[in-house]
Amino acid sequence: MTAPPFLATGQLLAGRYEILREIGRGGYSVVYQARDRTVGTEVALKLLVPPPAAAQAARERMRREVQAVRGLSHANIVAVYDFLEDGPLSFIVMEYVSGPDLQVRIRDRGPLSADEVVRVGRDIAAALTAAHRRGILHRDVKPPNLLLEPDGRARLTDFGSARLDGQLAVTGTGALAGTLAYTSPEVLAGRRGDARADVYALGLTLYFALTGELPERPSPGLPPSPSPGGYHPRTVAPAVPQWLDDAIARATVSAAEDRFPTAAAFGEALAAPGEALPAPDVAGTPCMLCGGPDPLALGICPACGGGVPEAADTLLVLSREGSRAARHSAASRLAVVVPDLSQAELHAAVRGQRALFRVPSVSAPRLVAELEHRELSARPLPAGRAWEIVPASFWLLVAAVLTAGGAASVLAAPPLLATTPLVGALLVLGARRVSRTPLVVPPVRHRALPAAVEHDVVRTLAELPPGTARHLLADIVRMCAALAERLERSGNDREVAPALVELLPAACSAASDLAQLDENLGRFERQRDHLAALPEGWLDTLARSERTRDALVQRLLEAMTVVGRLQSQQAWLAGESDETLAEVTLELRREADARSASAKEMVELFGCTG
Repeated sequence: MTAPPFLATGQLLAGRYEILREIGRGGYSVVYQARDRTVGTEVALKLLVPPPAAAQAARERMRREVQAVRGLSHANIVAVYDFLEDGPLSFIVMEYVSGPDLQVRIRDRGPLSADEVVRVGRDIAAALTAAHRRGILHRDVKPPNLLLEPDGRARLTDFGSARLDGQLAVTGTGALAGTLAYTSPEVLAGRRGDARADVYALGLTLYFALTGELPERPSPGLPPSPSPGGYHPRTVAPAVPQWLDDAIARATVSAAEDRFPTAAAFGEALAAPGEALPAPDVAGTPCMLCGGPDPLALGICPACGGGVPEAADTLLVLSREGSRAARHSAASRLAVVVPDLSQAELHAAVRGQRALFRVPSVSAPRLVAELEHRELSARPLPAGRAWEIVPASFWLLVAAVLTAGGAASVLAAPPLLATTPLVGALLVLGARRVSRTPLVVPPVRHRALPAAVEHDVVRTLAELPPGTARHLLADIVRMCAALAERLERSGNDREVAPALVELLPAACSAASDLAQLDENLGRFERQRDHLAALPEGWLDTLARSERTRDALVQRLLEAMTVVGRLQSQQAWLAGESDETLAEVTLELRREADARSASAKEMVELFGCTG
């Protein structure tokens, strides 16, 4: 049965928009074709029809989404003109596109050809790039939101509709919104999506456009099972070119860090077959303790205390287990964490006779906690008190040597009176050196980055909490270090390396700002249910903070893209590379001003610290 219309044909809204016909419905919205009597053109009206209990919040959310989106002017984005209210009715006035949406086109005429899909993909990637640079995520890229003009041009519509329609996605405050089938795995797992979530949705949309179906799903109501290698349309449509299959697969891999970092990079891959930006080598070796990023191959990550030997003033010593069986069990657990230790070293560690790590004091509590997660009890010990872990048997040995030497010098060999104390001193100095040297020593490595920059990187990574900021910075650092080392080996580092030195501090600052924004947004979400009355304008402030946060993520992703592109170049154009890196660095620094303004607003309205 056809649902009754909300608005009748010929009905007039706001004294100027005449309803012509209904053209679509969403969760909490109905879209109409209308005529603007003032200017004599046709427009699309999106009428908000939320449940009564959610009406006020939905209107406010719609209003702020329109304020953000109507500033977007792009040939592949459906223009948004205004947000209006007419009595109890709230609606968005948008550009009217006469062509069908992608889902209707495929339903009526079957899958698109590879050339058609490439054009659609490039058009929508360009639209997303323009939006992402403004800190605006779409959050609901899917075939019904891609409109096709009669000339074949693709237009992206319904920015923010996921949050307006109350569907599924993760917003800055942790609320779910977006269409389940096209939602990225990280968003489904509860993380806030960034530009790479839109890239995933676009890749899945292009898969659908080529095959007429989605990848295999557990049931029609669930999303496709996450694929570490991405979804390959050639498995369903063998005529799809291999390069296009590879591009879509990379866009749809389950791990966000393995996808194209930006919509622009995806668009470039679609525009230049066979010349796509190679997947960056950002996997690296994880920290042996927390499993987090260890971008400088320190052995243990900066967050767990690796990286700055001169600042390592604290020893981590395992607590001595009471029984032989307990010590044997602890040694087995420790062997899993640090597999390179010998049996003798393992047993010295579980007896508390050798320090396991030497780290800065600020990192010691985290390291103790990480060891406790592995059922290994440890305690921090200042390096100046390393004598405490020297076993009593050693002191008995020193005493025995001194006693025996003294007795021998009296009874038979007077020269021993002078040499015995020297032997004892050498034994004590050796014990001091051993007691202060941990069993796990950072590997000897060549520093491709200047020491001051590396220290800044290590300090920032140590301070950042787990999350998007730390992972993005770690990926950029790893790629920059690899690039600097490669340039140094090739002798082409005079022009590009200085630009890397400028980029990394800016990336550290941006990552710190991003972590603070995430903390503020999370703190507000935890407090909002306990606030008796939210301050006036809180939705606008929250929206600006979210957009600032998303723009900051975008700048970091763009920095990663630029460094990845430089890594892949075979012939170095040093001047151009230097200029490109300088531009990215400037963008990161500009974003800091926007972040400061957003943080100040959060402090004033919600009492968050910036």
